[in-house]
Order: sequence, then C-alpha cells, then structure tokens
Amino acid sequence: PFYEEIKAGIREAFPEGCGSTKMRLHTKIGLAVAWCFMMWLFFIVATPLSSLLAGCFVATVATRLSHEGGHWQISRQEWVNRLCLFLGFFMVGPSLCWYYQHVVSHHVSTNQDKDAEKDVDVGWMKVLSLPGIFIGSVIEIGIKRMIVDLLIRGHVGGHKVDYRLGGIVIEIPLWCLLHYMFGPSMLCYVCMWLTAGAIFVPCSQVAHVILYPDSGEHESWAKMQIAESVDFASQSDFWFHVAFGLTTQIEHHLFPGIGHHCYDTCRKITRKVCAKHGVHHQDVSAATAFGALWTRLVAATPAALLI
Repeated sequence: PFYEEIKAGIREAFPEGCGSTKMRLHTKIGLAVAWCFMMWLFFIVATPLSSLLAGCFVATVATRLSHEGGHWQISRQEWVNRLCLFLGFFMVGPSLCWYYQHVVSHHVSTNQDKDAEKDVDVGWMKVLSLPGIFIGSVIEIGIKRMIVDLLIRGHVGGHKVDYRLGGIVIEIPLWCLLHYMFGPSMLCYVCMWLTAGAIFVPCSQVAHVILYPDSGEHESWAKMQIAESVDFASQSDFWFHVAFGLTTQIEHHLFPGIGHHCYDTCRKITRKVCAKHGVHHQDVSAATAFGALWTRLVAATPAALLI
C-alpha cells in the first residue's frame, strides 16, 4: 500500500505516461554535443591537458548518457537507450560492466549484501593518496570489472553474467580493439581517469555510503530504497549538473525509468506519503552530505546518521 500510494501520486502528476517523463529533447542535444567535444579532446587532441578536461566531461556528461540510457530514461526505443549506454561508458569500459554493476546489482539490492557498489569501512584508505583513489575507482568500474568480474568470475555482486544477453561477446572485443587502435598514450588515460574519478567518486557515493549500511531487514523494497538513499541539495541546479543528476537518489531508486527533470515533482509526492506513513525521508544540504562522506571515506571513522 505504501509504494502503491506513491505510484498513484506519480501517475496523477504525469497523466500522459512515460512519453512525458523521458529525457527532454534539448537535454539530449546538449549531452550529444558535449559527448562529441569530449571524444575530440581525448582521441584527436590527445594531450595530457586535454585528457584532464575530457575526464571532467566523462564524469558529468558521459555518466549521464550511460546511467540514464541504462535505465531507459532517454527514449521509449530500446536501441536508443542501448546506444547511449554504450557511448556514455565508452571512455571507461564496455557498457555491460556498468549495467551489471549498477542496474542489475545496485538498484535491486541497494546497500545490501549483493550490491556490487556497497561500501565497506576500509581503514587503508587513510594511507592512500586521493589521486590514487580517483584513478583506481575508474579502473575498478571499467577495466577491472571487465577482466575480473565479467570474463573470469562470471558474476557481478553475486549476480551471474549471462553472455547471451546485451551483445556482451561482441562489445568487449570491439571496445578493446577501438581503444587499442585509436587510443592516446597511457599518460592521457591516467589524466582522464584522475579528473573523472575526482568528480565521479564523491558525487556517486554521497547518496548512499553516508548511511553506513548494515544490510538490515526492511518491511518492503520501497522502504529499503528510501532508507538506504539520501537526497542532497535537491533544489540546486549547480549540484544537479555537477553530480550528473544524482541529487534526488530516493526518487531515482523508486522510479529509475523516469527522467531526472521529473524528480522534483516526485520528491514532493514521496515526502508527503512518507510523512503520512511515518517513514523518514533524508533530504540534506550538500555541505552536510559531503561532510559526512569525508568522514566516511577519508577519515574512515563513523559519524552519526543523518536525521
């Protein structure tokens, strides 16, 4: 009844259905132009400086294409979403690395044992440099995920990889071939990983890891998603773009197929239903959220739960 009540409010707010909740045309055009500029910087200009700038576009632009394409937010056409997923993740790795980690694992079991993105307390992070963490994280979700999880282990976060689906047996060799033939120097890759990770790591982690998950039992899937996610700076256009649309994670986890431009309306509906049922809805400032993330990842010490 709880989740159904939220869904009823969403259907009322968007009576035209999914046609009105997909990514808007001007956003598609803007992301496409920015993606082309990113590819030009990395593969044509191909200098360390241009690669540093390309990394910023990887985090803020390409991530949106792969993330929203993977969730079918961009179009009602399957091939359009699949293409955006491929192109958006192309700089980092084969797109099925991201799909299995994020869509199949993380969204189904958010902060639970089978979540491939679940955070753990790692004291050794205190002795690592931040640049090393940023570079290593991008390698982790791309090249490492491809080699170790997809090809060797055959599972991601406890979820078995089905090689018959998604064109994975074609995409992996194609991705490797294109980067081998047209990729810049290794230094350029390192520069791109550095700036991409510097933006991606904090902005992708802040909405979940600051809650200190303990894989607890929840009354329902919807209440689990709300309990294990945080909205931050939810009314800020600046943080929306810097955090590649992830400032309303609660609503995104409840309705992953709805475009991000609809989430402010969804947030108000969700908060109202949560208040009615006594379910806590986390909505904090950027300073509070990133302050808690700093304590969590860098100091590697607990902080009080956000209330």
